[in-house]
Amino acid sequence: MQGDTLVINVHNSLDVPTSIHTHGLFNNGTNYYDGPDMVTQCGIPPGENFTYVFETKDQFGTFWVHGHTRHQEADGFHTPLIIHSRKQPVIVYDEELTMTFEDWYTTEFYVRQEYIESLEDARTLVPNYPRALINGYDGNNTAPITFVPKRRYRLRIICMSVNNWFKFRIPGHKMTVIEADGVESMPLEVDGLSMGPGQRYSVIVTAHKSDEFNYLYN
Repeated sequence: MQGDTLVINVHNSLDVPTSIHTHGLFNNGTNYYDGPDMVTQCGIPPGENFTYVFETKDQFGTFWVHGHTRHQEADGFHTPLIIHSRKQPVIVYDEELTMTFEDWYTTEFYVRQEYIESLEDARTLVPNYPRALINGYDGNNTAPITFVPKRRYRLRIICMSVNNWFKFRIPGHKMTVIEADGVESMPLEVDGLSMGPGQRYSVIVTAHKSDEFNYLYN
């Protein structure tokens, strides 16, 4: 909740150092909690613990937490972070859902990096295209979003991608943007979103009057 103190206890179960970054939260006066390994803090050694303390103060909205050592965010070390406001939202809604998008490679980041750096001629690079995951699942296996007719939904959409952009829309529905990157915005109706790595949006979607048809979000 806005104004609360956020305490995150990290235990490193990896065999390499780690650290975390709260993407979008200000660290004024507490940059030692910002996460960049060997920049603002030492990495948390394997088997050790570290406690992060964040004062949310006036911030609220849609954020995310990710690893900030050895590009661990590229290997799945991330999760949403939602801070609710203490005041009435710009548009009142009935329910909220969080959706995450990410690119997923079959090899760890450092394996890919070592391969690229070993090339004498970049033109010999063999492309390694990622898969796209929605809420941690392959797009074809992601659970459907169940809308109740006439209800108004807030979708918190987080792009946890490392390199790739994502586009999101729900055919047959309009979306009204009310937040971008943890900042409330004037309501703006759109057909879809185009999101780069790290970006977050909140949109309002009103379900149709009937549940006779299904719609494939993409």
